[in-house]
Amino acid sequence: LTHLQKKKNLRILKIKPIREENFIEYRSNYFGDLIQERDQHLDYEFQNVTKTAFENDDTELMHFGIACGKSLKSNAICFVAKKDQGFWLAGAGMGQPNRIDSLELLAHKRLIENRESVENALMISDAFFPFRDTIDLSHSLGVKKIIQPGGSIKDQEVINACDEHAIAMAFTNYRHFKH
Repeated sequence: LTHLQKKKNLRILKIKPIREENFIEYRSNYFGDLIQERDQHLDYEFQNVTKTAFENDDTELMHFGIACGKSLKSNAICFVAKKDQGFWLAGAGMGQPNRIDSLELLAHKRLIENRESVENALMISDAFFPFRDTIDLSHSLGVKKIIQPGGSIKDQEVINACDEHAIAMAFTNYRHFKH
């Protein structure tokens, strides 16, 4: 807040966070209605599942990344990174038919456009990886760290792919999937 107050032409609003339990969101279209609870989950115990581990100083970035990723729409992939002045959302992809498209066509492209190093960024997925293909693509792009909820019947295949590529991956055991 102190840093932001020094900026010119910037308005800062202080609001209270919504803390209601089971806050409901409604979406409507020609085919029907979607009713879903607002995802307010922010407390995580990160479970390292790969041979390559996260570093202790990654924890704050991991929490920031989850907060960013959970706010994106379905099949979301995002990259967050550290800057001298804090953390930032360096690239995001969402609303695609699969995570491959979200990663390759949107999130990674934005990360490069924002001149952020893939090796320094943390990749977040709002839901589990059903196959190792996203991990193999992530490796080819230079990704070194991934957070995802886990919970797929193919989790071990995905973990093995990370181990093959020396990628650190942690599970949150909590799925975010916003429609």
